[in-house]
Amino acid sequence: MTIEFKKKWMVRNITPYLLFVLSLISGIVHGEPLPEWQLPANIRQTPFEIGEGKGEFHAWGRGRDLRVFFDEFLPALFERTIVLDELVPDTKLLWIFTGPRGGFTVTIDSNEVSLYQRYYDSFAFNHINKKNARHPEWQTTPEKATYEDTLKAVTVTMDHKLGLSVALNGRTVLHQECLFDMSRHQLRLADGKGNAKGRMLEPTPESAMVRVDPASRYQTMIGFGGIATPTAYAQLSAEGKHRWWKLVKEYNLLIQREYPIGQRLNRPMDNWDVLKDATPHYYGDNFPNGEISDFNYIRKIRKLGGKVWFEFWALPPWVGDDVEKYAQAMVRYCQVSKEKAGAPPDVVGIQNEVDQSASMFHDMTLSLRRRLDKAGFESVRIHMSDSGRLAGGIERAQKFLASEQAWAAIDYSATHMYDYQGFFTNPDGFDSRLAKWKELTGDKPFLSTELCINDSKYQWLTYRVALTMGQLYHKNLVLTDASAICYCWTLLNVEQPSYEGTRSLCVPDRAHGFVPTASSYQIRVFGAYSRRIHEGMVRIGTETDTDDLLVSAFTGERRTSTVVILNRSTKPRRLRILWPDVKFTEMERTDPYHENDIFKAPAGDEVTIAPGVLVTLTNVSLGSVESN
Repeated sequence: MTIEFKKKWMVRNITPYLLFVLSLISGIVHGEPLPEWQLPANIRQTPFEIGEGKGEFHAWGRGRDLRVFFDEFLPALFERTIVLDELVPDTKLLWIFTGPRGGFTVTIDSNEVSLYQRYYDSFAFNHINKKNARHPEWQTTPEKATYEDTLKAVTVTMDHKLGLSVALNGRTVLHQECLFDMSRHQLRLADGKGNAKGRMLEPTPESAMVRVDPASRYQTMIGFGGIATPTAYAQLSAEGKHRWWKLVKEYNLLIQREYPIGQRLNRPMDNWDVLKDATPHYYGDNFPNGEISDFNYIRKIRKLGGKVWFEFWALPPWVGDDVEKYAQAMVRYCQVSKEKAGAPPDVVGIQNEVDQSASMFHDMTLSLRRRLDKAGFESVRIHMSDSGRLAGGIERAQKFLASEQAWAAIDYSATHMYDYQGFFTNPDGFDSRLAKWKELTGDKPFLSTELCINDSKYQWLTYRVALTMGQLYHKNLVLTDASAICYCWTLLNVEQPSYEGTRSLCVPDRAHGFVPTASSYQIRVFGAYSRRIHEGMVRIGTETDTDDLLVSAFTGERRTSTVVILNRSTKPRRLRILWPDVKFTEMERTDPYHENDIFKAPAGDEVTIAPGVLVTLTNVSLGSVESN
């Protein structure tokens, strides 16, 4: 290759890459021009000034500090803007957001904005950082964006998609996934130098409307519940058991979904409720906490008006592929339950999560129906085998539908929805899958048999994560016409708090005398639906003029009525509810600061709902143990 040819080759092949690198460097130095910014309507303005003589104080252990503290507790979802009327050159302004488990900081200087998240809920961060700090903390690597022209406004948004974004003059320049709950925010000058003056903006309520159509009627509700594991119930003190039944009735967790003994079931089938035969589940370093029954518990929940569902997960080893032995074991459970608890289960499932061939599912179904009827359990209903994922549920339903006889023997469709976790950052992306399920199984009432979080990425005990699940409860009720919704566990004994806070609604509180306690925010979000939507109520039609309000309405005998509203907007809504001839008596509020708190219902037909809040308007009385 001649020298001249080499020169031509380098110009032709390397120059484009050099130009690309130079363009990147140029972008870093000069940034992207910002759009013009317009002051939005419907905002509240709070002026601030920080600098020499403004916001200055002496902080113990820090010395001279310059800060401005905003006097508000942030909602779960929010949009906040600071308008910079004055930013002295070389001033570096920190916008600091804090919460119970961590926070984030937005740093603003003359040509760059950056964002990093902070974690401070574990002393392990001291070992990670390997530095002497005044408190445990670890922070992510900052993400940066440069800009040109005049920066007028910086907006921070935390949305219903677990998103955190930063916008400059209205243009989003940074976006991250953020699971933290934020409660407070403040401004600080880095190094105690510079000066900034401006206004903090927050949205004020915008009008919206909901119309309820009682003539449009959908599913009849069976109720709510989950698995209360007998090993956890056994840990409760006498006072703890009293509180548990009060909670079960108040939160309407009256479906006990049995997680019975499977592989340890002996051949005589007489150890269904032998507590020492309970198995340790796969939740970390746990003691036995699964796969056993408590017929005294079942008798109690039935006395309170509850229902029982039963199905195997792992089949007893001696069953093998023999569908007659399988059906025999199912019937035997029904017989023992009748003997010890007074009644067989209301519903039995074909098999939990374990997949089988289509022909095996058909044989299991038909054999089970035949043996139930022969044993005198004609009233016991059957639900199809439930997959762990909705996508798998769709495949499983197709297997059952391949046999008209087997599908006719099924009384309820059923599935779990763990694949919804793949849509936490885009909840509406799951809707097409829900619609396909409804289209496929629509002639069968639907039991949503198990919902919770098992992805370690989202096993955070925050309200924002619980609110993401709240969107799924709404979608189950409205898009798939679920007659019943069950959380995975209602009461569970585990060691790692990440499991208890996302897999179970409650746990035994060892620090306060072994009484039941909420394991996270999950129970309050679940309770926004379960507490006032009782068995026999019918879902009716609703229409709203904004997509960010998730609304469902239910009616029952004697004009009992409940509306549940989830505001997933970053703006408060002043909502007018048009439901002729219905008078609400109570309103429940659910958010990071209110645990299904009860207030008197608004006098008119309007209610203001802050971002990220669930409001339940109702004239349905709470369940009470004393009334039974």
